Amino acid sequence: MGKRAVVLCTQPFEVTARNIARVLGLPTYPFLKVQHPIGSCTLPELKARAEVAYQQALPILLEG
Repeated sequence: MGKRAVVLCTQPFEVTARNIARVLGLPTYPFLKVQHPIGSCTLPELKARAEVAYQQALPILLEG
């Protein structure tokens, strides 16, 4: 089936991500949401958000 991947988006783009998935015929496609914004985060803030995303990604990547 190919390699597993995870789509990541920040919270304000959740609706857009869901709409794109729906248009592509994948209405239940799982993706991760992280707190917005990320561009202005300090390194410790970014690392904390990455840890949350990692924990969310594991079930998606290991499913199946």
